[in-house]
Amino acid sequence: MPRLELVETSLRHGQQSLMVSRLRLRHALPVAETLDHCGFAALDVFGGSTFEASLRFLAEDPFERLRAIRAVAPITPFLAVIAGQSLVGHRQVPDDLVDAFIETSAAAGVDIFRCYDPLNDVRNLERCATAIAGTGKQAEGVIVYNEVPGRGLDGLGDVARRLVDAGYPTICLHDPLGVLGAAAAARAVTVIREAAGVPVAVSISAQTGMAALACHSAAGAGAYRADCALSPLAGGASMPGAEALVAGFAGTEVDCGLDLERIAAAALVLERELVHYADVIDPLAARLDTSALRGLLPPSAMGHAMAELRERNALGQLAEVEADVVQVRAELGYPPLITPLTEIMATQAVYNVVEGDRYATISQEIKDYCLGLYGEPPEPVDREVRRLVNGREEPITCRPADLLEPAMEVTRRELVREGYPSPDPSAMVTYALFPNAYLNLVRGDAVAERLGDEPALEPAGTFEPIPLPDADDFEPQGDEPVPLPVRELTVEVDGQSYAVRIIGAVESGGAAVAAPAAPAAPTVREGTVVSPMQGLLLKVNVRVGDHVALGDVVCVLEAMKMQNDITATRAGTVTEVYVTEGVVVSPRAPLIQIGA
Repeated sequence: MPRLELVETSLRHGQQSLMVSRLRLRHALPVAETLDHCGFAALDVFGGSTFEASLRFLAEDPFERLRAIRAVAPITPFLAVIAGQSLVGHRQVPDDLVDAFIETSAAAGVDIFRCYDPLNDVRNLERCATAIAGTGKQAEGVIVYNEVPGRGLDGLGDVARRLVDAGYPTICLHDPLGVLGAAAAARAVTVIREAAGVPVAVSISAQTGMAALACHSAAGAGAYRADCALSPLAGGASMPGAEALVAGFAGTEVDCGLDLERIAAAALVLERELVHYADVIDPLAARLDTSALRGLLPPSAMGHAMAELRERNALGQLAEVEADVVQVRAELGYPPLITPLTEIMATQAVYNVVEGDRYATISQEIKDYCLGLYGEPPEPVDREVRRLVNGREEPITCRPADLLEPAMEVTRRELVREGYPSPDPSAMVTYALFPNAYLNLVRGDAVAERLGDEPALEPAGTFEPIPLPDADDFEPQGDEPVPLPVRELTVEVDGQSYAVRIIGAVESGGAAVAAPAAPAAPTVREGTVVSPMQGLLLKVNVRVGDHVALGDVVCVLEAMKMQNDITATRAGTVTEVYVTEGVVVSPRAPLIQIGA
């Protein structure tokens, strides 16, 4: 039996799982340089949520980051993880954007593209395989391990055969929750190998503490590769520790054959770089948790739901929400428990429990899911739930991306209008995926989150006080303008102090004019549509005088990265619109008033 190869994941999956994708480039480079000499089969360095996080939170260009890491680590192959037709986001994108993204990533240093679809819908992976083949790089198709009652492991072989037919010469079995035990891991690998006849890798989360044992068993059944992470970013929602696998498998039939001292040296480099991230590393994600073994989502996957419960002062209902997630998953056709599906289901469970009326409030993501816009679920969606969610609208039967118009030419024209006449491919791809975040970056408006090794930002500027005449000596002359009284204050915003001058108006007699009183908050009464949670109001669909029917969408609210339709609670005429687009509203804030 050949040696088991290891894929090291600290620079992408490890930091994404345990420190919310906040590892800065300057801290990643020394680690990458050391890892390059450890003998790993590949380094997982690109993709997932780290792409968006680089733009929004680190003020770093993701492609420039990839090129910089490639420059210091030229030996070991680089691996990127992409969500099929969704690439590095949660929405399907057009085929020409998939082509451009893969071509640009390959040119920047990616050697292996590991492609998964959250629903295991191979249609959403076909274009990726074609694009990767065009670059001459390696494509690896992913099967997301998914337990469906009554299905056993037979479905794994069917997905494996379709992946090979789609153009994937190797397959990776990914277990995002770490529920595969030793026997199940061996059986799963055997089923895939026998069905597809191609090499099989395994990527098993350490969340439940079984990953190392499962990896050993999978390797014994013929898996040729396994994912791991350097010990400082191993365990919990990440991968099993590289040092543990190398030392633990030594002398067995699946001995990795790597130098433990070199890997330990790389772990020490990473440990030193992480001292600045004490406030970033997520303790819930880093711990072992057996929730998944009992059919529940682990705390790391319940983050969205817990945040929404906290906003509603309803954390005491967490157990009810956990139980409802199980029911929601069954009603939605048992989708795999992987991002973004876990967040979508958990958020819907919060709505169901807190409001006491299941599916009374429905996120846009749930509507799109039930319409087939994410792909085909493993099992049919419950008919009554589909009726509640979509009414008479029928789900699509084609590949979701077939409904999308090409994006790249539109993207080029938009960048030209924004003042970039000759955008390069990486600029076009990044803008097409995250337009506002990219423009903020290139215009210098993006601000990286401050770390412990960085000085505090200086205030943008201070006001010089203007000397004023003594009030007793001042006498207005004729029609000369009356100087306004000035008060100088110091205010604090996000921990920064600023000097501020407040200039008020005076009446002819010299008395200050009182500021107008703030309008009273609208009263919630019958017919008032209120916000179900705190969020950003994306759209107001109605105006005063419009007639609405029960269930009509009157507003669209973005919360926890999800769009939520706010619907009319009665039929009638809109008499008041209390809000405007672009404002942040609080839970239970009045939005619309509907009269009888």
